[in-house]
Amino acid sequence: MMYSCKQATELMSLSLDGKLSLYQRVALKIHLLMCKFCTRCWKQLLFVRDAVHKCSERAEEMDIMPEHSLSAEACERIKNALKEESPS
Repeated sequence: MMYSCKQATELMSLSLDGKLSLYQRVALKIHLLMCKFCTRCWKQLLFVRDAVHKCSERAEEMDIMPEHSLSAEACERIKNALKEESPS
């Protein structure tokens, strides 16, 4: 079955959360091989995700976190939860 572009973009979003089945991953890859517009969208999503991660890391390194930020413990819990959920 070939996914529509709308379905493919929904899968792209879900995949960033690491929630795709094997069938969904394969179907999305097939769609991306055939659709240059969705491929461009996917690359842009990955670029934004990576940029946000890098900005967050740099802000921590430079100690320019906002005044009203989470506690260090809360930040660690969130980071650990994201690492556990990350589809590496």
